[in-house]
Amino acid sequence: MSGKKLTDYFKAVERRFEKLGPEEGSAVQIMICGSVVEMRFLTKEHADNVKKYLYTPVIEKYTEPSAVLYYWLDDLYEYTPEGARNVTAVWTSKDDTGELMINPDLRMVGIDYARNVYYQCHKPFEGTDYTIHGHSMAPLLSRWALRNGAVMLHSACLGYNGKGVMLAGMGGDGKSTLTIACMLDGCDFVSDDYICVSQQGPLTAMPVYRLIGINQDMAAILKPDLPVLRTEPKRANKLFLDASACGIKDSLPVNAIIWPHKCDAKQPEIIKAQTGPVMIKIIKSTAANMQNYRDPETYRIIAQRLMKLPIYEFRLTTDLFRNRDYLKEFIINEL
Repeated sequence: MSGKKLTDYFKAVERRFEKLGPEEGSAVQIMICGSVVEMRFLTKEHADNVKKYLYTPVIEKYTEPSAVLYYWLDDLYEYTPEGARNVTAVWTSKDDTGELMINPDLRMVGIDYARNVYYQCHKPFEGTDYTIHGHSMAPLLSRWALRNGAVMLHSACLGYNGKGVMLAGMGGDGKSTLTIACMLDGCDFVSDDYICVSQQGPLTAMPVYRLIGINQDMAAILKPDLPVLRTEPKRANKLFLDASACGIKDSLPVNAIIWPHKCDAKQPEIIKAQTGPVMIKIIKSTAANMQNYRDPETYRIIAQRLMKLPIYEFRLTTDLFRNRDYLKEFIINEL
């Protein structure tokens, strides 16, 4: 950084953002974990879509925010320090005023500690523009959460009778489909993909997004009667639905972690699992989805927060409804 502090770098980033000409109405304020956060975009369409997908309350009357989050598309070369321009892997920098991560093929993410401002500049997309997706904010929201007494996790969360479980898994493990099946059956639903938990005190999960994603084949089986927020043609017409129409819990105590596992078992079975391997999977999945690599402090916070929970492996059958009913009975009778 040629002797300059990162806070100076971020001030220059903001000047470029302003030159790009953000549209009127392209900022939105939300209430999350008890704090007012302002998100700034270049287009009103982007702001409106993020408002539509987030579950957190939108603040209609301007309030002085505790933090500001920027998200926009631009040529990443414009934000790459000279010393990092020939780097092909993820490049990071950190000092007493902030931190910066640049993935030259994807995005720049940074934090100005001094001013409590967060930045994400994404490389322009070819094809589907995922900035219209609420999930595009996950890397920024996760960094804000870590510095404000919370942790954002890549996990589903549901429960029955006020007893909740995290359903944690990598993409394709079946957690989202199982969670949606339970939601449509009347469970206590928090999220099928991302949750926030506090770093201290009772372990309680809180929702971040209202949208749930479901493939067309599973939609044909489950027949969810929910408003469609978006259909993605380039992903085999995957549906993104508004889960709030079915009911979302503002918070739910977490009693256990369950890792669904597709193994075509003859009978569904939930068994105790070793903590270490499952914790590694949770951390790896969260780091990948939050773009929060090379940060051992984040890994330590997640492990410390979740380590005391009982952890189970859920061996799934090919029958989604049997899996759903077995999970319901387990939560009600065993936790």
